[in-house]
Amino acid sequence: MTPYLRSEKGTALVIAMLFLMVLSILVGALHRTTISEMLFSRNYQESQKAFYAAETGLRAGMQWLSNQGNPPENVLNVAPYFSPVPVASPIWSQEFTDSINQCTYRYYLEHLKDAAAAYAGGESAKIGTSSSAGSKVHFYRITAEGISRDRVIRRRVQLVTTTAY
Repeated sequence: MTPYLRSEKGTALVIAMLFLMVLSILVGALHRTTISEMLFSRNYQESQKAFYAAETGLRAGMQWLSNQGNPPENVLNVAPYFSPVPVASPIWSQEFTDSINQCTYRYYLEHLKDAAAAYAGGESAKIGTSSSAGSKVHFYRITAEGISRDRVIRRRVQLVTTTAY
């Protein structure tokens, strides 16, 4: 063998270069994983904010329903986001902005059915206080949608509630 092949000069440099290459690959993979986790976390957080905004929409719909003095399905000039019967493509309320999350929400209400107080399954009405003879229990579905700040994530929730008029 020739003397320059037996020489160990530069071996440490080659080992250091291989070590740095492996380390660079590991750092790149860790960086990519960290960025992905941050994006997943942000999407989850925005999804939760949209869900809470949708729940705020449910409360707004229930508030609107409780402010009605008579069954809304019997009123002539009722809000356009109230439907006396379930419909395939409802009209939503205007969008409201939740000041805390900066998300928006909207809702619509549907009248499902009426039942005599005696036939309401023994359950008292959730809204309203009418206990007079002949009062009916009215069933309503409130659908609310929360929309994230960047308007990418939408969450819908529904609630079926009862009133007595």
